[in-house]
Amino acid sequence: MAWEAVADAAGVCDGSGLLDLGCGDGAFCAYAARRGAAVHGVDADPDAVATALERAPGGDFRLAMMESLPWDDAAFDVVTAFNALQYALDPEAALIEAARVSRVDGRIAVCKWGPPASNEFFGFLMALGANGVRADALPATDPVEDAIHATRLDVLATGDVAAPIVMADDEALAASLRRAGVAFATTSVTVAAAPFRRADGTYEFDNRQRYWILGRPR
Repeated sequence: MAWEAVADAAGVCDGSGLLDLGCGDGAFCAYAARRGAAVHGVDADPDAVATALERAPGGDFRLAMMESLPWDDAAFDVVTAFNALQYALDPEAALIEAARVSRVDGRIAVCKWGPPASNEFFGFLMALGANGVRADALPATDPVEDAIHATRLDVLATGDVAAPIVMADDEALAASLRRAGVAFATTSVTVAAAPFRRADGTYEFDNRQRYWILGRPR
């Protein structure tokens, strides 16, 4: 999990005003709140927003798009996006909004899965042919990295963090695919997952997450 590394690098601490883009169920916001941050989150899924309100009581969670944030200019010390920015309708517009709501000396922390070559679970999905994922259909460049370059935000730091995915058994693996909406045949999963099966019957996929710490241009 990259939360600790990213929070440390972005300076999330007691009293920080933090906004999490694509906050989902509020898990990172709950973590940031335990570090003393005043947490806010935005998501386009009303069920996710409702869950976040339960998980991080006292947080400010709103239903909105990343490209149009319902907060004032310079409202936050830190704006984060964990595996979210690549799903924005317009990643560049979402980054511009993140910069707008961050303070002049604030930080924008973007974290996502690294390239396919460093992520075994992605390789597993390609071997499975899940949702039409094919190596020759991948974009030539990373849309998030492209958006960072296009917005000309200052790149203050970058890093990567080990983020292995472990499944307890065959059923756990199948359940994870069902939750992701992946259609599959049990035999195909068994064959595709065989290289990642350990002697005790669990599955482990070595993966890495990459992050960027950004600042508004001076």
